[in-house]
Amino acid sequence: MADPNEQRQLLAIMFTDVVGYTALTETDEAAAIRVREQHRDLLQTVVKQFDGELVDATGDESFSIFPSALRAVDCALALQGALRSYPDLRLRIGIHLGDVLRRGGEVIGEGVNVAARVRPLAQPGGICVSEPVFQMVRSRTHVTAEALGAQSFKNVSEPLQVYSIAAFSGEAPKPARRRRKGLLAGVLGGLTALALLIGLNWSSIVVWLALTIPRLSGAAIEQEIGFAETTDGVRIAYATTGQGPAVVIFVLGWATHIEAGFASPIYDREGLLPMSSENNLFVRYDGRGFGLSDREVTDFSLDGRVRDLEAVVAALGLERFALYAASAGGPAAIAYAAHHPGTVTRLVLASTQASADWAPASEVARMQRMAGMFELDWDSRMVRNMLVEFLAPEIDGVQRNVMGEFLSRAGTGSSVAGFINAQVQIDVRDEARQLRVPTLVIHGRDDPVIRVEAGQTLAKLIPQSRLEIVEGYHGEGTGMVPATRRRIMEFLLEGAPSQAGL
Repeated sequence: MADPNEQRQLLAIMFTDVVGYTALTETDEAAAIRVREQHRDLLQTVVKQFDGELVDATGDESFSIFPSALRAVDCALALQGALRSYPDLRLRIGIHLGDVLRRGGEVIGEGVNVAARVRPLAQPGGICVSEPVFQMVRSRTHVTAEALGAQSFKNVSEPLQVYSIAAFSGEAPKPARRRRKGLLAGVLGGLTALALLIGLNWSSIVVWLALTIPRLSGAAIEQEIGFAETTDGVRIAYATTGQGPAVVIFVLGWATHIEAGFASPIYDREGLLPMSSENNLFVRYDGRGFGLSDREVTDFSLDGRVRDLEAVVAALGLERFALYAASAGGPAAIAYAAHHPGTVTRLVLASTQASADWAPASEVARMQRMAGMFELDWDSRMVRNMLVEFLAPEIDGVQRNVMGEFLSRAGTGSSVAGFINAQVQIDVRDEARQLRVPTLVIHGRDDPVIRVEAGQTLAKLIPQSRLEIVEGYHGEGTGMVPATRRRIMEFLLEGAPSQAGL
């Protein structure tokens, strides 16, 4: 008769060990104890964020289990990224996918033995995985692998292929779904940012504080992050906040990062997120090529951007919702609403356009020249600040540096250039004429990027639209006063339907 306390499962098993720990105990016992505690504390924080369970972390070794190979690999890559903040701590990590037997608090079996033997094959600071793990993650764009050949292990009958893996982009991936709240959210979100402080000057520290402190202070808003996959295989990161009977999806075309402040580091601080999440479900997402979404993409066409939105809608199981689109997100929202009649209940189009035809050819050519510079020299602060000056000429020097640093985190030069070059070609005037959705077109009278004439032209194209021109540079984002945001939310939620099951 089977023991009810025993359970056999297929799990991903991860082993880690601290490089040089034995030698350190002989030369500096206090340092060895400190490193051991750092190792254990880091694992206790990171493993659970990837749905893992830390089975044992005694001495300089650890043993964890995960429900899938991908979660284990993402955890290992995240550990690598977090170790930048621990210069004295280096790990070897080994991962295997295999059958294990859970008996009470014990986890035993051949899968455990193989994972333990894969770990020593990793270089100091590296990650090695077995063939079954590699097969599960080989198609993931954020992982690169190098074959180490077939390896023979003690008490294992057949040789096993082993691979060394690393993060493709050099950045640690984020958990697929989790809730972040209060100080813990800021601490976890700041692990990578802390590494930026090493060797940087005081100005850089000020920029880092400006990007990070808003997420550590005040009344934190609970955020849940998830990933959706488009029909052309691009992974899109999205976040939901708040809860209530209605749903609003915010569409911003580019330069987003749902963990680092979404569209700018001061969006949340100025009230957009709190206001939008008060009594409804508010959805945001990073478009292809930016933020936590897949970055190694080349298709920034209108169809591709619409697929991003379609993937998020499908992942959340939404049936009817309001769309709030700003700037370069406007064309995708217009096309989505036209292609999915009856789905969008209300539409707000802020500081956006149906096409670039309103702009002089010299301005379009200027944007394309700038795109070429971004692709070639995006790492240059001077080049990024040129874009900041173009987008927000009214901000001061400190804000310019903060926004420039945010842009560097949000995307690569190739993504920015690809997006801009595609944007100037997009034309949704026909789709705008097809809309039968109550629409509010809002535009800043002095908008330096998309001039007010573009908003006026757009409003004339949409049958059920209302145009509202506001004073200042922008009709959205940091230049929008709270009263205007409140009016927008009231418009979006008027007559909004309930979403069953959310």
